[in-house]
Amino acid sequence: MRRRVIIIGIAALLGLTAGCGWPVHAREVEQLQLIQTLGYDVQPGGVTVSASSGPQPGGGDPVRLAARGESIAHAVRALQQWSAREELLFSHVRFALMGEAAARRGAAPLLDYFERTTQTPLDLPLLVVKGGDARDLVTGSGDPDYEITALLASLREDAERTGAAHSFTVLDTARRLSRSGAALCCAVELLPPGENAPSAEENALCAAAAGYAVLRDGKLAGYLDPETALGADLLLGISGAAVLTLPVREGTVTVELRDTETTLTPLWEPEQGLVLAAEIRSAAGLLQADGTDPAEPAVLRTVNAALSRALQRRAEAALAVSKETGADFLELGLLFRRKGGGLPLPAALLPALSWRVRVEAVTERSYDLDGAVSVSGGEAEP
Repeated sequence: MRRRVIIIGIAALLGLTAGCGWPVHAREVEQLQLIQTLGYDVQPGGVTVSASSGPQPGGGDPVRLAARGESIAHAVRALQQWSAREELLFSHVRFALMGEAAARRGAAPLLDYFERTTQTPLDLPLLVVKGGDARDLVTGSGDPDYEITALLASLREDAERTGAAHSFTVLDTARRLSRSGAALCCAVELLPPGENAPSAEENALCAAAAGYAVLRDGKLAGYLDPETALGADLLLGISGAAVLTLPVREGTVTVELRDTETTLTPLWEPEQGLVLAAEIRSAAGLLQADGTDPAEPAVLRTVNAALSRALQRRAEAALAVSKETGADFLELGLLFRRKGGGLPLPAALLPALSWRVRVEAVTERSYDLDGAVSVSGGEAEP
């Protein structure tokens, strides 16, 4: 009897795990082709979907494909016709790219496809190709060392480390558009390697970070250059370890942001109307001093003042772009509605909005040296 109970229990467990089997049909690995980057472009009468497999195990050349269709789903199916493998696998997609023309037409078809399909994840970065097509970036490079997935992975890692731009995902974009009608996406540019990558082949192409693309009602409304993108990040509280070089007296200093705290307060003032009060506190570390000695208290005060002004300019520039484009990518409408009751929606809020941005920046760390390196002699012996 005990043995019979054990057998019944095992059978029940197998039944429970039957729905947790292979995510694809049981096939030989050689018959599957993993796709890691998808591109989306539009043209009259249809769309183009491009795909790249990423670096191949064992050093083989990456697989690059492109197909046209009446819709994204149709074009994705058409990709299979050009694949040398039996089945394309999209569950490992790491990046999604929209060409500029597609972004101007609207991101809704791409977001809808990702939300409905069961094959692709939603937590992957969505990027816009500034001034170009996604297909050129995904399939255009003839150098296997400059395959798009590897390039974008490198850009994303560098951006997250330096605070150059935040990698907003497909899911982030859909949620922000749903809440506020606006969103930011990382922007990238298509560039020849030139002297910056002399080891690359002549037919190689590179991707360079280009700030943010601004979406309003799902459509491309403009761009934030890298400096203004930092201003948006400051206001959103996601600035990371951004690096700035500042003129100080007769020299320059380079600093790295370490910790930043931002407080946004919505106000109603009789004379100015709707006002956003932004308080930004930032601590920075000194990376390099050239032609000036930050160990001197007067110089250090100058550094702090210069950094505060630089951050203030960037934050105010981001607010100005939001107002000019009518895109509430900072989600100020939500902020005002939470704290102000019946205040207007973003369409009425942004044209009437003014702001006061106050920044307090302090250079706290000088790393290994307190003063600048002396090259003119006269210093005491170590």
